[in-house]
Amino acid sequence: MTRAPFVVLLSLSACDPAQPDGEVARTEVLDGLSDLSDQPGAPRGMAPPLDKGSPLPEPLAAVPTPIGQAYCNIVVEGVSRATETDYLPHVITCENGGANLEALKAQAIAARSVAYYAMANDGQICDGQGCQVYGCGTEPKQVAYDAVAATAGQYLSYNDWLTYAFYVAGDSQQPASCVDTDNGTASATEKWVTFNEGQTVYDVDQTELGFVFPEDLNSSGYGQNRGCMSQWGARCLENTKGYKVADILRFYYGDDIEILQAQGACVVPPNKPAEGALDAADCAAGIQGWAWDPDQPDTPVDAIVSFLAPHGDPNAIEVTVKADQHRDDLCQALGSCAHGLSLGLPRSLLDGASHPVYVYGIDLGGEGPTQLDGSPLQFACPPPELPPGVRRHVPDPAALEAWSLSTLWQMAKVDDATLNAIPEWQAIAGAPALVQVAGDPTLWLVDVGFRRRIASAEVAAAWQFDAATAQTIQAADLMAMPQGTDVWPAPFLVQGTGSAVYLLDDPQCPPDGDPSDPLCPVEGGTTGGTGGGTGSGGDETGTEVPTTDGIPGSGGEPTSSSGEAPGPASGGALPPGYGQDDGCRIGGAAQGGLAPGLLALLALAGARRRRRPA
Repeated sequence: MTRAPFVVLLSLSACDPAQPDGEVARTEVLDGLSDLSDQPGAPRGMAPPLDKGSPLPEPLAAVPTPIGQAYCNIVVEGVSRATETDYLPHVITCENGGANLEALKAQAIAARSVAYYAMANDGQICDGQGCQVYGCGTEPKQVAYDAVAATAGQYLSYNDWLTYAFYVAGDSQQPASCVDTDNGTASATEKWVTFNEGQTVYDVDQTELGFVFPEDLNSSGYGQNRGCMSQWGARCLENTKGYKVADILRFYYGDDIEILQAQGACVVPPNKPAEGALDAADCAAGIQGWAWDPDQPDTPVDAIVSFLAPHGDPNAIEVTVKADQHRDDLCQALGSCAHGLSLGLPRSLLDGASHPVYVYGIDLGGEGPTQLDGSPLQFACPPPELPPGVRRHVPDPAALEAWSLSTLWQMAKVDDATLNAIPEWQAIAGAPALVQVAGDPTLWLVDVGFRRRIASAEVAAAWQFDAATAQTIQAADLMAMPQGTDVWPAPFLVQGTGSAVYLLDDPQCPPDGDPSDPLCPVEGGTTGGTGGGTGSGGDETGTEVPTTDGIPGSGGEPTSSSGEAPGPASGGALPPGYGQDDGCRIGGAAQGGLAPGLLALLALAGARRRRRPA
């Protein structure tokens, strides 16, 4: 059974040798112990038993659980104190002010259990080591209020009886196990501490601070004494072993101790952290899982997916996704269906090596991200198949950014032999140049003098092309450019062992080929790539704009099929010297008739075509 996490804040004072600044040590006489600043942690609540052989005293009245209503006020020696906002923050400050959050949470639940027991039996509680200390002269810090709020109304129970949560200082010299041994430094209170981790029912040791009940589950009040917590030990468990509040309480009171929730006007239910599971990190299906906030079950949460290292690690590569996908298996389990999450694996990590992925749910109530069950997982996937095409150099990091290209998600890493076998064509421009004819929603990419259709809104989204940045031009200016292949459905980058990054693409060829470009054979040879003039509507000299039905790129079929680009006409690397400047033209169309603004756009788009030296 999965144990729900619990949170509590606390602090030590009268029973803590390392008292907070300004704390006042108390000196009392109780059960033969005096000068409690020197001998901290006197017994709480019930008196120690009589000498061995003497009859045990009768147990105090048992208190059945669950308690009908929370005690919103605790009467402390005749004065009523607000339980959650006054009494408990002061008690945990006075009792264990030097502890960290989880140990303070455990102290708060224990102290609330003692206070509830006193109110149920006597209607009030004393202020001192005989009960628990409220007034020690130290004002609570925010962590004390946070600890109490995180455990609002929570108390301990076993076998349907309220558990009297005994606690003492214990031994400050804690071993690595946090279980005290005979080390010669045992404190005056260590003898009452119980270590019940992994123990249940009759195997749980009761503390001799109170009535030791017989091993009879039907005995009235059997759940009242389930052991005694060490405050020093609680600190040890949190600080050295990473225990949370519920783990600390089970360590001392047994694995079957229950943390119940009282209801009342003063109890604000504590925020529950995000929950979920990482189900798979699969080469085919990608990352699959779910996450939700149980406090807001119908509101989707975000999830952090962290590759290579845990969240926050400087080596981590992180992305945030929305967990809002419908999953039938969650409907009954959670009572709410739309909490699934999925994400493809980054192309750059599909390299045959094993990589970890961590997934965290983000709590809507402001708590830090919670690592999901099953996280992390490892994945090791083979490199992806490269689509046929040419490689175009991405000139610099600024161009990567301008084109919104991702070397994490879109780039495949290949060996140099594979890279060199891909024919190289002209480098891409420093930034994409988009154009549009007024009244026509079709977007076009101007690429080395060619107009290339962006076939759909999905393609535009895959490239992160924004129609608002497109320049509006005349239809005649658009038609003056030869039509090249459609923009690929999504970017595909490659990189060898060097630093150069390339975009896989089609070579853009004029209808009659280009004698200076081995990837664009002239008439009589095999046409290289997919030439201009193959799109819908008009020819190279006409002014009619390619027709659409109002949907971007709906006119005609795309030249490149989804996911695969047409291959070049000839294989192998380009000849030496290819790509040197030797004049310029615009895809075979004369420049003289184009508007000055369009000429500037073409220059920005890298409209210059390069020839080999003669």
